[in-house]
Amino acid sequence: YYLCFRLRNEKMKQLVVIFTLWLAWMPVGAQKMLTLEECLKLGIENNLSLEGSRNEMRKAKHLLSENRAKLWPQISAVAGFNDNFNPPVSVTDGSAYGNLYNVTKTLQYNASAGLQLQMPLYNQTVYTAVDIARTLNELNRLSYEKAREDLMMQISKMYYLGQNTMEQLTLIQENMVRLRELRDITLAFFDNGMAMEVDVKRVNINLENQQVQYDNAKSMLVQQLNLLKYVMDYPAEEEITLTPVDTERMQSASLTGLRGDLYELQLLQSQEKLAGQQKDLIRQGYLPSLTLTGSWMYSAYTDKARHWFHSGPSNHWYPSTGLGITLRVPIFDGFDKRARIRKAQIDQENARLNYENTLKNMQTQYLNATNELMNNQRNFKKQKDNYLLAEDVYQVTTDRYREGIASMTEVLQDEMRMSEAQNNYLSAHYNYQVANLALLKLTGQMDRFVTRKLNSLNHLKIQIIWKLSILIIHFRKRL
Repeated sequence: YYLCFRLRNEKMKQLVVIFTLWLAWMPVGAQKMLTLEECLKLGIENNLSLEGSRNEMRKAKHLLSENRAKLWPQISAVAGFNDNFNPPVSVTDGSAYGNLYNVTKTLQYNASAGLQLQMPLYNQTVYTAVDIARTLNELNRLSYEKAREDLMMQISKMYYLGQNTMEQLTLIQENMVRLRELRDITLAFFDNGMAMEVDVKRVNINLENQQVQYDNAKSMLVQQLNLLKYVMDYPAEEEITLTPVDTERMQSASLTGLRGDLYELQLLQSQEKLAGQQKDLIRQGYLPSLTLTGSWMYSAYTDKARHWFHSGPSNHWYPSTGLGITLRVPIFDGFDKRARIRKAQIDQENARLNYENTLKNMQTQYLNATNELMNNQRNFKKQKDNYLLAEDVYQVTTDRYREGIASMTEVLQDEMRMSEAQNNYLSAHYNYQVANLALLKLTGQMDRFVTRKLNSLNHLKIQIIWKLSILIIHFRKRL
């Protein structure tokens, strides 16, 4: 019975371990673990600045509809009333009546009401205005895509910085555990007369320094997470944590060359196109325009306004209907259009120069980013090896100190070298990640990189759940 109880107890312990691993993967308690992909998704959905860019896109679509509406007939209802308290007169030839002139005074009151129609038959400026609205719509779309990509870069950098700080906290905690063990050994040596009191003080000083570094790093992590929550528009009162750094699963950007269709370049090309269209719009002001006009009106005249409220010969409305064509030919505008065209030509030339300058600048950035990525990749591998080597050296020196072979000075010196190697390792890791991000952006791989990481993360989750399920079934069978 005792052996059976022990066996079942051991199996239960194994199940508890599996369940603990499961809980470690899933977010527990009030602190929610967010992956980089989840942060990017939340930032794109909730960021207030990006929401403003989306509103600008919707605004540009309304602007396009507004300019298209000018091509449709414009129909207006009109009505008017005049009180000619000093009525005008009309003078006509009165020879037929034996007079030199025939003077007729108009009635004091007249009113009119009806519909008026106006529609452009040909107006090149209206067509160009529609094209300009389409270009502005494209500009707002590209501005949104660029802002979205910049936000992804910002969130990724902040996430990597937070991971770097969390890794720093972990390493400091490990150093503090080592120093506490060293302090206990030194105290035991001191009690036995094998070490001096100054040795104990040295260890305590280093331990306090590590504690100060830990507190500073912890405070820095809180600030970094708060800033990350602000950028994502995440509730400030909710606690979050980040996934640990995984230096074994780092993916580098493919060196495919600078993409010619980056959002920055497309944006500058659209701005150059817009400047050309604005120049054409001014130039087309010299062209004639043809407009269709029409009216359907009723008019009434009387000497007393009250007659319109009673039946009688004065209460009579006269209809009138007509269609017409209006031709407008610009002749002279005081050289206004010429000056505006020359100014628009300069704007177009500046847009072209800005595009060429940005293209050359980004080509230089790509070359530098490629070189920086390679250099940071080498540095990261070297610093990681140095960090692991410094840990081994420190462990060997600590063991020799326990045996009474090495001195306290040697232990503390190796501890300082190990701390320095740890800091260099963390800096090299962060620099490598930032350089990789810059290259991802220049090669147009940001979206695909995030999608690939999402698929990799989902695949990893499925593998863990599947393996845990198999283990649980296996232990159930054994029970």
